[in-house]
Amino acid sequence: MSSSGNIENKKKLKGIKHLIQCHCILPQYRNSSNPTFHQFVVFSVIDLESDTVITKFSECNNCGAAHKIIDIRKSEIIAGKDEVSTQVSIKDLRYSLPESLFELLEAYDKEISDFEHAQFILENEFWDDHIVLTREDIDDYVQGKLVKFISRDRFRVESYTIRKTF
Repeated sequence: MSSSGNIENKKKLKGIKHLIQCHCILPQYRNSSNPTFHQFVVFSVIDLESDTVITKFSECNNCGAAHKIIDIRKSEIIAGKDEVSTQVSIKDLRYSLPESLFELLEAYDKEISDFEHAQFILENEFWDDHIVLTREDIDDYVQGKLVKFISRDRFRVESYTIRKTF
């Protein structure tokens, strides 16, 4: 893709990770009087010109139910479909990401949404964007590690500390 094509894409597309609620309940909540439905993280692309989420399909990481992602935090469960065999997997993304980046995300046990986010950053040249690798609450602070994207083949792991505001 040409440099001007990437500049145009930056103006038109935005990537976001968000939660989708499934109909399944985690085992520890099954006997609860008010059970909590399971939620899982997906990565979606927003077309900024039309202000719409580009439709995609994703699987619940707990029960495998197929979801049609239609908006931020909104999906439709596909009846009778327990898996989406055509969904891109982490294994598939090995061929789309630099080997060292793939291995870094794998070493931190990141989910498919993080691998998709990394691919989106690289394809659209969103340099200085990042993906959180770890996060920990310590007193009045949030501390962790992130991988910051410098260029197509350059990224670095950095620590971050943010003071919580009340």
